[in-house]
Amino acid sequence: MKTITKLSFLLTLFTVLFFACKKEVSFEQGNSNASVGSLQADGGGGCLGAVVSGTYYKDTTLNASHFSNVNVSVDTAGSYTITTDTIQGYYFNASGNFSGTGTQVVKLTGKGKPLSAGTHIFTVRYNGTFCEFSVTVTVATGGSSAFTVNCTSPVISGTYMVGTALTAANMVTLNVTVTAIGTWSVSTAPSVNGITFSGSGTFTSTAAGQTIILTATGQTPVASGTNSFTVTGGTGTCNFPITFTALPDYFPRTTNSNWSYEYDSDLNDSILVQVISPTHTAGANTYKIFMYTDDVTFGFDTLGYYRRANADYFEWGDLSWGIFDVPTRGEYIFLKDNQTVGTTWNSPQFSGPYTDQFGSTTTITLRWELSIVQQNANVTAGPLNTNYANTIEVRQELRLLVGSNWILQFYFRNYYARDKGLIKQDGFDNTNTLVYEQEVRRLVIY
Repeated sequence: MKTITKLSFLLTLFTVLFFACKKEVSFEQGNSNASVGSLQADGGGGCLGAVVSGTYYKDTTLNASHFSNVNVSVDTAGSYTITTDTIQGYYFNASGNFSGTGTQVVKLTGKGKPLSAGTHIFTVRYNGTFCEFSVTVTVATGGSSAFTVNCTSPVISGTYMVGTALTAANMVTLNVTVTAIGTWSVSTAPSVNGITFSGSGTFTSTAAGQTIILTATGQTPVASGTNSFTVTGGTGTCNFPITFTALPDYFPRTTNSNWSYEYDSDLNDSILVQVISPTHTAGANTYKIFMYTDDVTFGFDTLGYYRRANADYFEWGDLSWGIFDVPTRGEYIFLKDNQTVGTTWNSPQFSGPYTDQFGSTTTITLRWELSIVQQNANVTAGPLNTNYANTIEVRQELRLLVGSNWILQFYFRNYYARDKGLIKQDGFDNTNTLVYEQEVRRLVIY
């Protein structure tokens, strides 16, 4: 196989493999993960995107159907907490993690119980910015209604996918027959896959063929398959199904999965990569361990540490891939599987001592710059020119900070096939000259 050596910024740096064949020893983890951004407001200070849902009654506790959406302009991805002030016994808030930048819609869920009727103006606060939206609370009349819910033809709205957080679009519309007007409250219990549907309101007429909307709340789905939700409220119960689909995986990390790669179409220049069952913990994150060998008679060595968070795939290890004299530990996102062509992102910049081929040592600063080149492409790879559909191409560049400019040193074109992993990698120098080709010739995914 190609031997990994101390890199210079000459052609010898292309002996680096995508997986950075090196043994990891110690780890460090950054501390701050707070997002940076601002609430979007109109000229009058009103929250853009504020859509208040639910019917609000005096002395009636809020549930999952009571919420308001707001728009947030995210400059730096990370964790967030957004909340309003408390007015007459109730408020709205949300917390979570922004995985990308740009305009994001956040669902603020109502908490508490309105203590008076009237129009209440709430101030939303996030990252030093604020905006306002109003909620009207009325006094319930007519007492409790009488009705029967029909789950025969539910209308399911929203995306239900493992690892994908719920949004305001996750709803189900059900038919009801109302026999007495008044307030209503319906929910599903117990929670299924960590999710509950609920809603409330007032029926103002008695008739068949009316509908109610139940909104989903809870954790991000963790299991695929079809689940049955039991509706309680009104007369009797009924059930409706929700199918949760599995996330496509462009870099499988399942135990015992393995790949063999060859270089420059040379059958004698290859490695075998496999995932083992033990995991590695660095900071608050858990990583799957990949091992490799170029000769099984000599055993395996550590290849890399990898994890996934929703659509982002992370590698942990020496960010410089052996260029620095002393390893700089950390993680960066090497793949995003839900982004359009042209999307770009950068690793954190990192600095360390570097000794060149003349023995001169200096401190240099590097970063990885990545971009989506193709989505859902058909790519051929391997000695049999096997076709891999649904492939994402990522251009991964290593750049050196010189003054205020980031100068290209070399780059890879990495190809990730859905549910297959890395199938192909081409390495180029900074003159766009192809230096080596790595292609999968066999793979087994568990």
